Amino acid sequence: MARLGAELRRQDFVEATVKVVAEHGVAKATTRRIAAAAGSPLASLHYLFHTKEDLFYAVFELLYSVPQQALEHSPASATLADSATGILRHLINWFIAHPEVAAAQPELFNWALRNDPELANKVYVQAIDGIESIFRELPEDQLDDHLVMAVSRLLVQLVDGLVVAWCVHRDNDRLQAETEYACQALSLLASPRTTS
Repeated sequence: MARLGAELRRQDFVEATVKVVAEHGVAKATTRRIAAAAGSPLASLHYLFHTKEDLFYAVFELLYSVPQQALEHSPASATLADSATGILRHLINWFIAHPEVAAAQPELFNWALRNDPELANKVYVQAIDGIESIFRELPEDQLDDHLVMAVSRLLVQLVDGLVVAWCVHRDNDRLQAETEYACQALSLLASPRTTS
């Protein structure tokens, strides 16, 4: 039972971190402020997360699980193009439903770039690897490794760009339209080539 309590408390701290970073930015996301937002003692935060960096990394871990959820909405016989566009739409809709995460993600990534480039690289590589692993489970007979890598990278870059733009304009209709344009580009890249 104590383990369940610790896991729930850990999740509370991750959610509080997202909220504080979205509202105040990384520079003002102190552990004291995060603990207060979680309604917990500061000592509890430091017991579960030894450093603020560990806490920030836990937010990135939350983001890694989102593409996997897109598989629940993909048909078993999906092509690379269908899968890629389905995941892109799912991710964008997830960010619309979680605007605080949308605001916190670029803040945290830029912080990592400045303060811990190895962490930034790790986060970026894991995001791409996570997408690639989804594509590698597709039932297609032959998936070209270079194409899977290119589609995975483009998908991550499109999500990042669309989310940052949406954080600026906050127009959901515009975001949906831009997402469909991005899906068209992604689909063109991911569709099988025919030679004549």
